[in-house]
Amino acid sequence: MCASSKLHLERLQERLRYRFSDVGLLRQAMVHRSYLNEVNEPGLESNERLEFLGDALLGSVVAQRLFDEFPNAGEGWMTVARSQLVRNETLGAIGKELGLGDCLLMGAGIANDGARNRLTVLSRALEAVFGAVWLDGGEDSLRCAILGLLQGQFDELTSDDLRSDAKSRLQQLTQSRNGAQPNYAIVEEAGPPHDRTFRAVVMVNGDELAEGTGRSKQAAEMDAARRALQQLQAETS
Repeated sequence: MCASSKLHLERLQERLRYRFSDVGLLRQAMVHRSYLNEVNEPGLESNERLEFLGDALLGSVVAQRLFDEFPNAGEGWMTVARSQLVRNETLGAIGKELGLGDCLLMGAGIANDGARNRLTVLSRALEAVFGAVWLDGGEDSLRCAILGLLQGQFDELTSDDLRSDAKSRLQQLTQSRNGAQPNYAIVEEAGPPHDRTFRAVVMVNGDELAEGTGRSKQAAEMDAARRALQQLQAETS
């Protein structure tokens, strides 16, 4: 490992507030699959398996925190809240703050195309980091890492505009304005079977209001509804 890579990983551990016993796991979490096309390093794998593990662990930690912190919340609200907390935009922004882009090992072509700053790439790298933390330090270390990074987002969940289902609120708003109900359509599915990403659009009277993305069809529709609400509210403010 070159001196520059070691420095980036050192800084990343400081920002995570977690120090790896096996820093090789953290390095593994930084290996984008495009990197494997340009190096011949025996035993080196991409971070996709760690990402798969981290995604599952992240959902579990966030679900338990929501269950414990909001005892009066219903299943629908917690589903929306969880999708807000684990969506690509949220995780990608955190990954950018952590400096994951500087740490990623990736092919020159995709790196030169700006992939180090793409929220989807950073989001998946952060999930891989969570998987690495769990393997290195166990459940308690992982929980501290995740909740420490997401604390600001959890704090925002106490605001009134997040206490109800975005799809229900959008329906109420469009019906009050023109008597029409919003309709949703999944327009794109991407990624391998274990890691699908969905893109949804929401329309009213045939006019597209917004689109959203998510790891499930429901999450994508919720994200589209949330974005539509923001747009409609901005137009009337």
